[in-house]
Amino acid sequence: MKEAFVQYVWNKQLFTTLTMRTAQQHLVTVQHPGQWSSLAGPDFFYAQITLDGQRWIGNVEVHLQSSDWYRHHHQNDARYDNVILHVVWDYDMPVFNSKGSEIPTLVVADYVQKQVMYQVEKLLAPKTTINCQTLLKDTLTPIEWSKWKETLYIERLQDKAKQIEQLLQETNYNWNQVLFCLVAKNFGLNVNGDAFFEMAKALPIQILLKEGEELMAIEALFFGMAGLLQEEEEVVDRYYWDLVGRWRFYQHKYQLQARSPTTMHFFKLRPPNFPTIRLAQLASWFFKHKYQLGQLLETRGRSHLLHLVQAEVSPYWETHYTFYKESKPQKKEVTLAFQELLLLNTVIPMQYVWACNKNREEEVENITALSAELKAESNAIVALFEREGVVIDNAFDSQALIQLKKTYCDVNKCLSCAIGRAILNKKN
Repeated sequence: MKEAFVQYVWNKQLFTTLTMRTAQQHLVTVQHPGQWSSLAGPDFFYAQITLDGQRWIGNVEVHLQSSDWYRHHHQNDARYDNVILHVVWDYDMPVFNSKGSEIPTLVVADYVQKQVMYQVEKLLAPKTTINCQTLLKDTLTPIEWSKWKETLYIERLQDKAKQIEQLLQETNYNWNQVLFCLVAKNFGLNVNGDAFFEMAKALPIQILLKEGEELMAIEALFFGMAGLLQEEEEVVDRYYWDLVGRWRFYQHKYQLQARSPTTMHFFKLRPPNFPTIRLAQLASWFFKHKYQLGQLLETRGRSHLLHLVQAEVSPYWETHYTFYKESKPQKKEVTLAFQELLLLNTVIPMQYVWACNKNREEEVENITALSAELKAESNAIVALFEREGVVIDNAFDSQALIQLKKTYCDVNKCLSCAIGRAILNKKN
């Protein structure tokens, strides 16, 4: 049993009777359970009850056990002196406020509706994936499900926005630097994303714009900062040594500190996803679009944005996957699937934060609508919900389900979830 369930029962008044008795044998009726609050202090504000016929207006505190009152040190906190009722699942001792007055305590376990307990047992029974695994299908109506997905999607977008806002503060609101860092993280994929991000964060974009009139200059800065340019004398590769020479010049000129080469991982990656290829694509993208970064914040429309995230590789990398080891010639352009993920994970959140910062909230709907034009992501979370019969039409849906799994299912916040609440409200 969780405290959140007891709070939910009290909030919805899921009792078998309108008249109950406290542990002290006071007769209780509830006119209003109060306003449920997540702020510091009592759980419910401005509740209205009668105790033995006398009307009381005040706050209600909820715990699993009455002794939790002391574990949380409420007896020393004056904010709890106006608690008119202590609602618990298990009564193991009387409790008193800071003035020494005993708090009437209602043991709700004695009054909870049987069908609610039945649904809770089903919901919280051990599952291999999620709590509502066998109960999920057809729990919500199409309208309810649509509204819940929208809530989840916005929650996920706002979580990303908080991270972006923090980066903006760290860079004194250098939008291009933050955009570059997040694009770089996307190019690094899951395995090398953090390493690419740290590389980009340590490389001021002003240097790239100043030195970036040649693609090889950008490649030298990227590979050098990534720690992939070591002076290995046995290497016979003109392109490699040209990069090394350029990198040493830039490193001295701008006092740049290379990352450790051990942060870049090749193991278990397919050659097209090697960090060398992804860095070459990132360099090509930046060289081509370095003066168009602002357009990624202002441009609306899938086709135009896809054009702004296209990338390929320089001729050397068409015949290489790593330095000085030739391979069969191949173009090595970024795929459409990767482009759409970049729009989903970086461009849409950046546009959202940009619009909010510029007081252009009227654009938010158009910005978020783009995700419904993108293909649904393919991952373990999406596959899990598909197996349970959930229809996933696009990236808007997949983002919502990722948020659902990570912030609700994985931490058992069923009572904060529209699906969990609907299951509890079922009559059978």
